[in-house]
This record gives sequence, C-alpha cells and structure tokens, in this order.
Amino acid sequence: MAEIAPLRGYRYNQEVVPDLAAVVTPPYDVISPAAQEMYHRRHPYNMIRLILANKERGDTEDHDWFTRAAEELRAWREQGILLRDPQPALYDYEIDYAEPPGLTKTRHGFICLVRLEEFSHGSIRPHERTFAATKSERLKLMCASNANVSQIFALYSDPAEVVRGRLRVGREERPVAAFSDEAGTRHRLWRVTASEVIKAVAALIKEKPLFLADGHHRYETALAYRDLMRARYPNRGEEASFNYVLMYLSSINQGGLTILPTHRLFGRLPEFRLNSFLEAAGRYFEVEPFAFDSASRERVLESFLTALRGAGSRHFLGLYTAEAGAFVLLKLRADADSRSWRDHLPRPLHHLDVVVLTELVLKGLLGVDEKTLGDERQIHYSHDGREAVRLVDIGACQVAFLINPTRVEQVQEVASAGLIMPHKSTYFYPKVIDGSVLHLLDPHEDVSF
Repeated sequence: MAEIAPLRGYRYNQEVVPDLAAVVTPPYDVISPAAQEMYHRRHPYNMIRLILANKERGDTEDHDWFTRAAEELRAWREQGILLRDPQPALYDYEIDYAEPPGLTKTRHGFICLVRLEEFSHGSIRPHERTFAATKSERLKLMCASNANVSQIFALYSDPAEVVRGRLRVGREERPVAAFSDEAGTRHRLWRVTASEVIKAVAALIKEKPLFLADGHHRYETALAYRDLMRARYPNRGEEASFNYVLMYLSSINQGGLTILPTHRLFGRLPEFRLNSFLEAAGRYFEVEPFAFDSASRERVLESFLTALRGAGSRHFLGLYTAEAGAFVLLKLRADADSRSWRDHLPRPLHHLDVVVLTELVLKGLLGVDEKTLGDERQIHYSHDGREAVRLVDIGACQVAFLINPTRVEQVQEVASAGLIMPHKSTYFYPKVIDGSVLHLLDPHEDVSF
C-alpha cells in the first residue's frame, strides 16, 4: 500500500526568525486577496512569497511571480534563513485548536515523504474533484522552485493509535518548533530520527491506504511534475526525490479531527424565485420557516442554526435570501430517498448532504449546470453560517444554502469505493500551515532512510 520515507527538511532558522507565527500561512487556496497583501506586509520572509507571490506590472512568461518565488527560495537558502536538518527525520506534529462552541481539541499527525502513485494503484485515495486551471498554476510554481513548499494532508486508519505511540516514544525530547498562530492555534513539532522507529512507522503505514483530506490539486500536480522529471532524467531510479511528495499524515480514528461545513452562496441565480422554489422543494422536503423581526433576529438565527445541526441521520439544508424575512430549514422527506433524482449515483454518495444539495436542489430544482457549479466567480463558499447570512444581508450574495459537514467516515467510505464528491465537500480544520517543513526536489538526490 502506501510507502513513506523520512526527509532532511528545510526549516526556518529561528536565530533569524524567532517568531514563526510571523512567517507561516495557511495553504494558498484559502488565502483571500486581502490576506495575501497582509502576509506580504507582515514579514519579509513570510511563506506567502513562496506559495502566492504578488503579480507585478511588466511580468512576462519568462519572469513572473513563479520565478520570483523560486528566486526567493534560493536566496533564503543561501542566506541561511532556511536551514536543512542534518539527518533524515519524520516530524511529529501536535496542534491544539478551538472548535466552536468552546471546545478545545488536539490533532496528532506527522510530516513525511510519500511515494507518488496513480490513484488507480489504490494506495492513495482521493474524494474530491480538481480543476485543470489550478493544477496548471501549481505546476508552474513547482517547476520553477523544484520544491514542495506545502504539505498535502492525508488520513490513515489506526484504531489502536499504534503509529502515534511509536512516534511519541521515538521523538526528540524538545520540540524544534513551538508557536501559536494568528488564530490562537498552538503548534508543536518534534523530530524523529531514530532509524528503527522510522522503519517501524513505515512498516505500519505500508499496510494502509491513505485518504486525501486536503491537497488534491497539489497531489495531482506532484504526479505531473514527477512525470516531467522522469522524462527529463530517464536513468534515475525509483528512489529519486521527484518520485515522492511531502505529506502530513493523521489518524482517522483520533478525536482531534474536525470537518467544518462548506456553505454555498450564489452572487446571482437568475432562475431563483423564492416562492416558486419553495413550492417545488415541498415535493421533497418538509419546509420549516424561522420567521424573525428586527427584535428577534439574533435569537431566531441561533435557533435556526441549532436546528440545522440537529439533523442526526436525516438530511437538513438551510436556505437564506434577504427577501424571505425568515431562515428556511429544508428537511428531506423519507420517501424522497426512492425518487429518481439520485438513481444514477453510486450508493455511497446517497447519504451526503452535499450531494442532496448539489443533485436535488441545485441541479434538479434550480437547473444549475456543471459549468456554474465549477465557476468560483459565481459560487462562493463559507464555513461559518453567520458569515454566510451576513454576506446575503450586505448584498454580496443573492442566496445562501447552508449544509452540515461531511463526516470523516463518509470521506473514508467514498474514497474506499473509488468515488468522487462534489467540489469542496470537505474542509478539514485547522488547515495544515505552510512553513513548518519544506522539501527540495533535487533530481540527483535519492530518498533514503
């Protein structure tokens, strides 16, 4: 199944950058234009310069933000801002974070290299669709920098937490990094360099498939990069660095995993008319309005969100548009399960709220086509129900559809069946930050224990 290996990671020199919180970022795909500018201003060595550098007037095909990112990476290495660890290591990683309302969790995982395999091999299993434009951009960056500057997030099954136990015993006494990021999330990173521990962990992981949680575009980009390098260096063996990719692996069985909902918002749906939509939806859903006035709005919104979260095994969707004067809860009827709207779908997809929303509501009742569903200029996403409502109120969006999060076991079931969910079906929280460990892809260097 999956093959992992240690790496001699590049990390920030903390004599030069003592506060890692000033230089780390979330992955590129959750960074807004405003946040991009903020990270550029925050610190001259911020990771934004490697993952999402600013475009500049006069950029050409031969010199643009991709080449500037590569130049920054080279300069940081030469100037000692990034230092390479002396020994191959796995990096044991603990994250303490807050989950509303008022919970504190710890997510355990580790950073390593994973041998790239085609999805058909079965050792790496995706669950979401990807877009060609995004992969093209990421490939340009990877070809310019010849590096993994971001980790892919993947899950493995380990009910007894044996892997975690081996890592805790084998890690160095003191963490090589410990800091709190801007969200208050606490990060701690230890090196594991003992070869017997690394080999034991590798043997345990080799028995398991890996389920991609976050980074589908980055994984497919790494496959494309590997193929380019194999063509360029045909005599290099299977252990060449470009045959591996940087990953953060986490047990699917631990209590520290959180998936947030990904609500869908539309700037404009010309075919949407509230009354006619609710009439059509009534054939499939129980329609429960939560009416409010200015005095009761906050209380009613809280009751509405609580009711949405209380779906249990049923499928509940939320709807809000400014003209309604109410938050609307849509409860899928039991007899709707036998309707033809999902007969064409494989069974593991039947029980996903995001599929009910996409197939029945958006495609079926509203006639939204695949092109619109894949166009992030027309469909927007929020992980906070209150924020989704606010965006409708200020006129940024016409209508918001709120859903409950996909469950971890559903991700495992869909990926195990070799199936794909709609785009942005999951949002694992918190994201794995960029800047903890980097991996350079020297085509002449082999990966070894």
